[in-house]
This record gives sequence, structure tokens and C-alpha cells, in this order.
Amino acid sequence: VASAFAAYGHYLGLVLVVGALTTEKWTVKAGMSEAEEQRLVVADSIYGIAGVLVLYTGYLRATEYGKGWEFYSHEPIFWVKMWLFTVMGSSSLFPTIKIIGRAAAKAKGEVEPMSEKLATRITKIVNGELLAVCSIPLAAALMSRGVAYAPDMPWQAGAAPIALTSLGLGVKYVKEALTWEED
Repeated sequence: VASAFAAYGHYLGLVLVVGALTTEKWTVKAGMSEAEEQRLVVADSIYGIAGVLVLYTGYLRATEYGKGWEFYSHEPIFWVKMWLFTVMGSSSLFPTIKIIGRAAAKAKGEVEPMSEKLATRITKIVNGELLAVCSIPLAAALMSRGVAYAPDMPWQAGAAPIALTSLGLGVKYVKEALTWEED
């Protein structure tokens, strides 16, 4: 029964991630209203919580239930799935930092209307995140069927690119958000 709840939590988290990102995509625009700014804050918060739910339940599913870590650690497509999740999560740093910054400025009464440049940048990133998250179920379907299973593959060969991607994209998007300048 516990494995069913972990699977349900995993799928629910994925649906919430897609819903939150879709809401962000259709909400972000130059000169948003106060209600739209608030919707963006709520959607980004749901996205973050749902991402943690996907990560936690995914960990449980890979290590405690189903085929187990011994299978997944030797499945290259599992590592592709983790890479897609890493790209999605790391990319979200830019929009999240900008959304939090705007909410803090709004609380002080200092928020400027969102510029076309910032709205375009956030939209492009959210589109990339949606592409990554919508690719994950395909990777999961292939992975669970053992496509590309490589029993001699060390787990480090799969984990290293993910760690490097996470670090590289994390630094890139945090730096971009913190040094963002309007023209």
C-alpha cells in the first residue's frame, strides 16, 4: 500500500508541476495587474512544493519500491530522466528569484510594472521547463521497461552529468537573475 501512495504522490506532483508551469506561462506578460502578479506568486509556490513532492516520492520509488535502486542505477534512461528534472529545476531559479524579488518590492510599494524584456525571458524559460517536464513521462515509460539497461554501468557515470548540470545551470540562472538589467 505504501508504494501505491508513493506512486500517487509522484503523479500528483507531476500534474501540479505541469499545472503551475502552465499557469505561469499564461500569466506572465508585461505590465501585469496586481491580481496577475499574485497568481504568479501562488503558481510559483505550488511549483516549488510540487517539485519537492516529485523529488521525494521519486526517491522513495527508486530506492524502496518497484524495481529498486539496483535496477535504476544501471538504467541510462533513468539518468536522462534525472537530467531533465535537473534542467527543469535549475532553470526555475531565474523566474523564482525574479518573482520573489517582485513580491518583496510590491510589499514595500516599490514594484515597477514587469517589462517586456523580463516577461519574454521568463516565458522562454518556462517554455523550456514545460518541454523538460513533458519529456519526463516518456523517459519514465522507457526506463521502467529496461530500455538501454546496462548492468555494467556504474551509477557515478549517470550521476556526474546531473551534478555538473545542476551546478552549472544553477550558477548561470542565479547570476542572471541577480545581475538582471533592463535596457
